Amino acid sequence: MPIRPPFPFGKTKKPLYYRMTCPKCGFEKIYELAKDYTVWQNPDCDHSNDPEIVEELPKVCPKCGAKLKKEEIPVMILY
Repeated sequence: MPIRPPFPFGKTKKPLYYRMTCPKCGFEKIYELAKDYTVWQNPDCDHSNDPEIVEELPKVCPKCGAKLKKEEIPVMILY
């Protein structure tokens, strides 16, 4: 019998990471969508390389104002 994750209806909850890039100026940044199960950062560790946690993804580039390209970064969670 397969082992099911401890979430309702067998659905896994995983963090959502997106790479937002601007084709016009070359801006690139990784964002994590904040959910109710997001693991928040520990203040005792260095999180300078972690993705920025946002409620919704930006639609325009903060540098030039062009439309950003969105790419989801796949995440695999092993139980």
